[in-house]
Amino acid sequence: MLVGDIPRNNARRYPNKPAVVEGDRTHTWTTVDERARRLANHLLDQGLAKGDRVLVIARNCIEWPEITYALAKSGLVAVPVNIRLAPDELAHVRDDSGARGAIVHTDQVERFGAELNDLAPVLEIGGSVAGAEYETALRGARSTDPTPADLTPDDIQFILYTSGTTGRSKGVVNTHRGMLAQVVDTTLVTEGDRSDVFLATTPFFTAGGMVRTLSWTYLGQTMVIHRRFDPQAVIDEIERSGVTFTTFIPTMLQRTLRILEEGPARDISSLRRISYGSAPVPPGLAKKAMDMLGCDMQQRYGLTECGGQATILTPQDHRDMVAGKTSILTSCGQETPMCSIRIVDADGNELPAGEIGEIVIVSEANAVGYWNRPEQTAEAFRSTGLWSGDLGYLDEERYLHITGRKTDMIISGGFNVYPAEIERVIGHHTQVEMVAVVGIPDPEWGETPVAVIVPRDDVDEDALTAELTALCRAELAGYKQPRRFVYRGDFPLGPAGKILKRVIADDLRVSAE
Repeated sequence: MLVGDIPRNNARRYPNKPAVVEGDRTHTWTTVDERARRLANHLLDQGLAKGDRVLVIARNCIEWPEITYALAKSGLVAVPVNIRLAPDELAHVRDDSGARGAIVHTDQVERFGAELNDLAPVLEIGGSVAGAEYETALRGARSTDPTPADLTPDDIQFILYTSGTTGRSKGVVNTHRGMLAQVVDTTLVTEGDRSDVFLATTPFFTAGGMVRTLSWTYLGQTMVIHRRFDPQAVIDEIERSGVTFTTFIPTMLQRTLRILEEGPARDISSLRRISYGSAPVPPGLAKKAMDMLGCDMQQRYGLTECGGQATILTPQDHRDMVAGKTSILTSCGQETPMCSIRIVDADGNELPAGEIGEIVIVSEANAVGYWNRPEQTAEAFRSTGLWSGDLGYLDEERYLHITGRKTDMIISGGFNVYPAEIERVIGHHTQVEMVAVVGIPDPEWGETPVAVIVPRDDVDEDALTAELTALCRAELAGYKQPRRFVYRGDFPLGPAGKILKRVIADDLRVSAE
């Protein structure tokens, strides 16, 4: 099976069922499959060939799934672009990937149009300034099957560029085989059903977004698309469309609950599960969400290089956590059915339960390497599995606990300090909304940890600092004590909702100069 077969199979089984919905636009499975075939044939007729890379530069829109499937059907390689990039960063992705064509939403033309001048073909959704108008191109294209005879599961489906925290971003290469393995794994752990109605509010251009595009349509489900997250719109949509499943990050969950608390009663009984990532949800917030929303919750851990997901903290784990099982408070769950995890030292020796080391992931869903980076590929993608660059440990029950990135680790006075350990302690304080611990250069200790906090509501910062200082002294070793507590109104977040610690650390360094 190939990724492009998903809409074809669903069009055969559920021809008139709504597949994707955005606002007042609805495409059935027959429509999605036909539009994907037409788009694929247009691109091939314009001179592109199997293996050519195509930039996809768009916010969330109803066209995203058909674009994904069109490129997969034609053997072309999708290169999703984070629309928050600067034009120079887009140019790097364009040049590094060797992209020949692009599909761009008209909303992004003013920002990125100049970077597309040397590409052909270029299709523009909703306009014709940067290239041919998207709908016109589809109407004029053939609707025959565009799949090349030599397309195989081991061919590349998409290349996703990582955030580039250590320099220029690099492309992670994902195959049809790997993504279908991830789809099956995700469907199993979310207990997916063809009757599900999914609500997509987080970006499609992330690893999670690319997995979601496939796994939320794999069984012939219906996906409702919002351009951006708006908590009131989410509540309205759940009630209107009978949404059964959605994905949040913790801050999105908090904002949604706040509106439900302050507003009139709403019927959200259709919601069966919320999936979240990027940070653990405190037990108090988890209980509040389960009580108010009446649904299950699951947490996931993964990274672009492993196809998006490797562990799951199940709904039952959340119920156990709320009931007082403290051992999993810092966990992101156990391995998914198709994944195996080991914790190793620098030499690759497997470490016993409780010892911190690098997380190595073995999965059919793993990417196959970095585009045009053989040395970095050899370092991360080994015969023993994917060396993730994340640090953590497995407990006696094989629950995975993340302690940070290797690059986030703070070395203070010769001791290794893992930010997640400090964040766990501080995050349990009732007046702390979010916390990020970063390392700042120190003339005496080399580095020293600083805790940056987004407090809940209006607080007395001096009093909270005193309480947090006492809390850390009681629960952490001396060398792990934050040397400062800094307060912010919010945190810089990446497109997937992850806190951008490098930005926070750079800001602290600049302010100290």
